[in-house]
Order: sequence, then structure tokens, then C-alpha cells
Amino acid sequence: NNISYGSLLRNTLISASADNNLDRTTKAADGAQAGWQYWCDPCSVGFNKLKSYKEHLAGKRHKAVIAESEALWEAYLKSGPTFYDPSIAQIDATRAWSLDLFIDGLQARSRSSIKHVLVSGVPSGQIDPSLRLCDLPPSKRAALWRYLYTSGIPCLSFMVAALPQHYVRVKELLESVETFMHVERLMKRSSKHGQKATKISHIYDIGCGHGLVGMLCAASFPHITVHAIDRVPRDSFQAQREAFVSSGCSLSNLSFEAGDLSILRNRIESKSDGHHFGEHSLMLCVHGCKSLTHDSIEMAIRQNWAWLSLPCCLQADNHISE
Repeated sequence: NNISYGSLLRNTLISASADNNLDRTTKAADGAQAGWQYWCDPCSVGFNKLKSYKEHLAGKRHKAVIAESEALWEAYLKSGPTFYDPSIAQIDATRAWSLDLFIDGLQARSRSSIKHVLVSGVPSGQIDPSLRLCDLPPSKRAALWRYLYTSGIPCLSFMVAALPQHYVRVKELLESVETFMHVERLMKRSSKHGQKATKISHIYDIGCGHGLVGMLCAASFPHITVHAIDRVPRDSFQAQREAFVSSGCSLSNLSFEAGDLSILRNRIESKSDGHHFGEHSLMLCVHGCKSLTHDSIEMAIRQNWAWLSLPCCLQADNHISE
């Protein structure tokens, strides 16, 4: 009685849009500037009613943020030169993560010579894909460290610190982590309305590119075999894998194979792989070019697999009738 299910994520996942499924009550570090009457800086959240603000201060979320701040600060002080800066105040490294706060003032993506920056709470575009971690001011690097360190993904902040910095592009990093979190939620969805969690044994990261999403899956779920597939291996793929290993995460359950979707198609037809192509697989396609998104979803549905896609360039003739 298992059913095929999946998710199609917007290409504007990491943007200033209100559609990014994050807490939209966070607006700016200066609550008054954002129109809030009351602002909790440690929790990055604002309120317009005093009663709501007081209830928040007495609530579990606020107390948890305050309770973990000292431990976070101690960890930040040991984070190394990639993230640590002596000018950083404790609140900058321990404040609760807010994508709105983080993107405020960052360089926006532009297809012209006219540059502009992102503004918190304003749907003004995407983070410039060329923006690197080392380009960020210290306070932004500290906030990003906090996000990575508390993500629950093994070794992530240490991997990023160990990675040659020309490979650490902010948009790719944020997008990969947010996509992984969708993968995690998708895997927890049940085929029986919450009564039994779906057991995924294989993940196929087709058109994997830099491969970070698949690596996050491999690091977080060592019992799952992750198959990264792309036409050619990128230098960034190998660099990230080596950084994970040097940070204490072997990724022994991750493999790379040069090719395209035909690899899976041929194995399904010949059943030549070492496992059963059953319903316990997940098709992952992040920024699949041209028809890859469409084709990978169709294959997953035919095989009764779970699937998750973040489209890149979709061909109109595949999706729009004449």
C-alpha cells in the first residue's frame, strides 16, 4: 500500500522572498526600524504587543536560547580563523538564526552592471552566487557559524572551516543545508498517515554537481547508501569530501559515478545492481539542467520512490502545452 511521494522546491529557496518557509516574524536587529514595538535580540524575534513579548520572555524558546548561549560562545571561541574574529561580541555568535537578518545588506544577484543589496523583509532577489564565506563581514561569518554548528548535521561547521575558501560560496552552502532539511522532513513522512516512518535505504543524487546535499545526507544517515551521479566529477566534490573526512566524518556510504540518468534506467531494466530497486529509495535532483528534473521525477514515480527536486532550467515544451 506504499505510495510514491515527493516535493518540488522553488528555485528561489535562498532569497528574500516570504516563500522560504522560515520564521517570517524576524525582521531586523533593530526592532523599531522594522516596525516592531518590542524586540528580543537573543531570539531574533519582534512583537507589537507587550503581553506577547512578556510571554515570549517567560517561554521555553527564549529560556533555551539563553541557556545555550554560554556553550555556543565557548565553541565559537574555538572555531578557528575561518569563523572567529576578535571583534565579535557574544550576541553576534549566539543570537538565534534568522535568514532575514543574515541576508540584510548582502550583495544581490544581478544580470546587469547595476549592483544592489538585499534588504531584510523585502523580496528583492537572491544572494549573489559568487559571494564567498571569506567575503562576509565578521558578524555575518559568526551568524553563519552559529547556523551551521547548531544544524544537527555531523561535522558541518568543521568541514566548512577545513574547506579551501574558494569553494565556500554562501548561496550554495545555505541552499544545500535548507534542501537537506527538506530531505530530512521528506524521509520522515509516512506512507500510512504518520503511523510508520518510511525507511529509505538508498538516495540517488542525480546531476549532483558539487554534491554537498548528498554529502549532508550521507553524513547524517550513515545507514543509507548515497549514490552521487553526474557526467564529470567536480573539483569541489572531491574537496568537500576530503574536508568531511579530515573533520572526522568518513562518508564511507557515499559513492560517485560518472554518467547520467541512463545509469539508473539501465540498472532498473537489467536489475544488475546489488540491491532491489524497491520503494525504499529517494531520487534527489538539485538544479538538474534541461529535462533532468522532469525525467528524474517521472522515473521516481514509476519506481514508487520518494523524490525531491529543486528545479534549475525547465524546458517549456516539457511543461507548457502549445
